[in-house]
Amino acid sequence: MPTALLTDAKIAGLKPPESGQIEISDAKVPGLRLRVGTTGAKTFIVRKRIGERTRNITLGRYGPRFGLADARKKARSVINDIEEGKDPATTLVAAKRGGSIQGTIRAMWPAYKKAKANLRSIREIERIFFRYIMPTLGDRMADAITRRDVTRLVDDIAGNAPTMARAVHAQLSSFYTWALPRLDDLPYNPCRDAGRPAKPKSRDRVLSEAELRILWDVADTQPLPWGAAIKLLMLTGARRSEVFEADRSEFDIDNETWVIAAHRSKNGIAHQVPLSPAAMRVILAIPIAEDSAKLFPALGNAETCASGISKVVDRFRAALVHRIGHEVARWTLHDIRRTVATNMQRMGIRLEVTEAVLNHISGSRSGIVGIYQRHAFTDEKRHALNAWALELMTIATPSQPKRKGFLRLVQ
Repeated sequence: MPTALLTDAKIAGLKPPESGQIEISDAKVPGLRLRVGTTGAKTFIVRKRIGERTRNITLGRYGPRFGLADARKKARSVINDIEEGKDPATTLVAAKRGGSIQGTIRAMWPAYKKAKANLRSIREIERIFFRYIMPTLGDRMADAITRRDVTRLVDDIAGNAPTMARAVHAQLSSFYTWALPRLDDLPYNPCRDAGRPAKPKSRDRVLSEAELRILWDVADTQPLPWGAAIKLLMLTGARRSEVFEADRSEFDIDNETWVIAAHRSKNGIAHQVPLSPAAMRVILAIPIAEDSAKLFPALGNAETCASGISKVVDRFRAALVHRIGHEVARWTLHDIRRTVATNMQRMGIRLEVTEAVLNHISGSRSGIVGIYQRHAFTDEKRHALNAWALELMTIATPSQPKRKGFLRLVQ
């Protein structure tokens, strides 16, 4: 790797390589390097050993707003922090230049979260950042991320989850809209022209009675927490995260009610779920973990909820296909929620009651109606969920006589 006393004139005259990238080490500031890619883009990095591994810390893209002198100044600051035992991912955010914030995406996150704290979706924003964005881009300097970096991240996610890929793109774009006036060396929002998958068609998958029957039967064979959790999804129509991340303190056993706090619900509104006798049987059968507040604690970590649901759903899908004897359209856990709503409508339950069961504020409870209509539908929700539980038990146990009609079910 060549070492040279870099000058702006030398940098301007560098030609891009035909393939890969070249690095030139600066003779004036040890550890500072200039990378040149095939597109001609020139980026400053610091390569420094931290602990037992060598890290590459991106400083910024060379250009009119970030020259060699800026790179050397920034590199010395980063190197000093490292030698003092500090983590540059968190200390760079404190550096000021012209009133702008400098640092990695991870270091800027606390300020961004504070700016978005009043949003109902802040919990989902945080989940997307720490599950998808931070592992890949979190330790990169925010003003060095390019359209290509964003496109690669989104494309990798889109291979398995195109809808989530669009959500990641949207959240990262929102971050850069906030960051743009705070970063002197960021010329544009890198998400603006980055690639993202097309908006997928809305899902309309509803499980058939045969599928529901087999799914319930398969749940009986699964160990905790999977079988019980799937049954609660089927009985309540709750969201996956609401069930798997539930705390035991949310359940009022005496009053047969489950209260999902506002910070755990998608729309930021606390949700009261009346528990049918069938749901109560499932909950009461779940052993209490004395060292955990979670309904379904993770093995080996009582502070968190169980994980690994994707592999479990694959097992359920395979078992269903094996039992039913032929391939079926792919289904997801969220399709169970749609199936509950669809069956409630088939049974004659009023639309606004179904939406209350699902904690939806769109549809019949949106707009001006939602402002003036404050009825909680508490009794109606209990009747509806009791009726659905009886219907589901009838479906799951074919030997029982078939019940028809909502009125008969709630009498």
